[in-house]
Amino acid sequence: MIKKKKIWLAAGVIAACFAIYMAIGVFDYLEYRNAAIASGSMPAQDGGRITMVREPCILDTPANVPTTCAVSCPLVTTAVGTLCTGYIEIDTTGQLGTTFIAAPTGFVYKGGGTHPTAGMDFLYGGASNALPWVIGIPSKAASRTQKLVGVFNFVMAGFRE
Repeated sequence: MIKKKKIWLAAGVIAACFAIYMAIGVFDYLEYRNAAIASGSMPAQDGGRITMVREPCILDTPANVPTTCAVSCPLVTTAVGTLCTGYIEIDTTGQLGTTFIAAPTGFVYKGGGTHPTAGMDFLYGGASNALPWVIGIPSKAASRTQKLVGVFNFVMAGFRE
């Protein structure tokens, strides 16, 4: 009898660990999905893949005219001018083609992704790509959950036919 209790206890602990592991992904997935829904109603929105992250934007040299970041962040400099040092330039390939996002330093990304890197998915919504209101970057757990949701939807669609 004690052996059965130990087996059930071990199975319960494993199931609880798996549930907690999946719950983290579910919360990140829901946050990313909500960011996608919210950005759909904004004047400018795009989604796709990050190709390069240029950070931090720093003032150019020579020291006699350090007023722009045209070398380190050329696209952000054209958008915000001398305020470029407060931004990160995220170069992207998305629905609108090759473009960029000017993310303020310290921006809070939705979807569990803590920092953009090349190769990650993204979405943004806002007034423009130089003034984003929401930027979604899914964590690995959110991406895993998205795949599970896609498989579930595929299976359910097969049953409905």
